Amino acid sequence: MLRWSRTITMLAAVLTFGCSAPTSVFYDSPPSLPANPVETANLSRVVDEALSAFDASNLSIPENLARNSAVKVIRPFENGHGSGTYVKMHGRFAVITAAHVVEGHTTMVIAGRDSERVIGRVIYTDDFSDLAIVLVPPLKTRIALPYRPKKNETNLIGASITYTGFPGRHDLLTIRGHVASLEKDMIVANMFGWFGASGSGVVDQHGRFLGVVSGIDVGNWMVPLPLDSIVWVAPIWELDEQIIKARIKSEPALEVFKSFPGAAAPRRGGLRD
Repeated sequence: MLRWSRTITMLAAVLTFGCSAPTSVFYDSPPSLPANPVETANLSRVVDEALSAFDASNLSIPENLARNSAVKVIRPFENGHGSGTYVKMHGRFAVITAAHVVEGHTTMVIAGRDSERVIGRVIYTDDFSDLAIVLVPPLKTRIALPYRPKKNETNLIGASITYTGFPGRHDLLTIRGHVASLEKDMIVANMFGWFGASGSGVVDQHGRFLGVVSGIDVGNWMVPLPLDSIVWVAPIWELDEQIIKARIKSEPALEVFKSFPGAAAPRRGGLRD
């Protein structure tokens, strides 16, 4: 499913599902957000509304934008979850996440805030790069990041980065770190990662969307040992833009369901396997 060491077998599946409680980092429970200002506003207005919606003066503008767009990605009829980023791409709303989060599914439950849940359709997966796209209807409690295709970034080592996701039993965590290396077509980050964080969007201090959390490293001292401070990030520039654009254009509009099977929130701390 994942390359090489991403020995990772990288605990890629490990990051997607689980129950361990990590150390606390910038934890709070955000209020509701305005409904989709991205549709009619330019980026500066989105930033203003994002900052006014949150009392988070300790967060930078890129961190606020990433936090406002973070969603939980839930497999229907299962207890496990991953994370994702709500974006506007090629004229439609979508969630960018990790391929192993959606593995084996054509639809996913996407959770915003205040119990908002919608059904999304998986339109793109790349198991090699561990990237996936889920097409979704508009969310009322999240602000979509404007998606811009990225070219291969090579000057990243030392860059400050952050992601917001749902590791372990926590509701919403914003985690900071930095790029430590570029290896095997992946970004290696020094930051915290754990169960449920897979698929979280990683942005740098300039607000550039660099990739998604893919897994954590595994040491080999007598027995495999998860290294939760070494996080592997799947670069966003590995997405195949031509395929994604064609599939988005060919997809019909998505319905918004008030209730549906598997829409209930997963049992907290539930293990996948």
